[in-house]
Amino acid sequence: MPRPARLPADPTGPPRPTASLRRAAGALGAAGLLAAVAGCGTPGEPVGAGRATPAAAPSPLWPDRTPAPAPTGEQHNDVTSTRVPGVPAVPSGDVRDIDPLTVVKAEVAAHRRDVTGADGLDEATAAKVVACTREERDCPVRSPVYRDLTGDGHEDMVVGIDMADHFLSLRCYTVVKGELTRIMAAIVQPSSIEVAGRELIVWEPSTTPHYAVRSVYAWDAHRRYMELQSDEIRRTDTTPAPRPPERRR
Repeated sequence: MPRPARLPADPTGPPRPTASLRRAAGALGAAGLLAAVAGCGTPGEPVGAGRATPAAAPSPLWPDRTPAPAPTGEQHNDVTSTRVPGVPAVPSGDVRDIDPLTVVKAEVAAHRRDVTGADGLDEATAAKVVACTREERDCPVRSPVYRDLTGDGHEDMVVGIDMADHFLSLRCYTVVKGELTRIMAAIVQPSSIEVAGRELIVWEPSTTPHYAVRSVYAWDAHRRYMELQSDEIRRTDTTPAPRPPERRR
């Protein structure tokens, strides 16, 4: 089949691009494509962050060495919630219906000779608890704090007992089936104590300057106890980064 004849170029139409112009246009198009791939867009458009560092699995050191044996004897995990002895039932289920001083006095009466462990108090502090009244200003039992630590929608009670050398017996209570139950007991030396959500956070001074020990206690629904979730040393004198200058409109 014969090819159709080409129409002659219109002398009045626009000039046809030369080979050099076609090469220049192709070079510009390739440069634009590379700029788009590299993320060099106009202001306001997303820009690529570069190549990501490849993930690496943990590599054990000295895997042929014998690991340390599991600890023996009494462990922290053996501590569980305990019903407070000598405290009347709480049919309302409201922990505010219980006087915190009555609670601490009942615990001291049941464990007067305990100087270590969850109920441990030094003799001088235990004597002050037994003798103090609500009107006494020198009573070592601090005012209670009420927060929902267990996540059941009901308030729990946090109590602190001041001891010698700035130590504090920190205890938490909840009501379980009408019975007052202690769900935490720890001896701390706090510089401050915070509640964040359902976490109880204790800050203690560190022997290293400009650092503090941050301990976080949180409710363990399986063991029904406020467990020590983390215990770490953090720097406390960090300077906040300067704010960038505001742009004038």
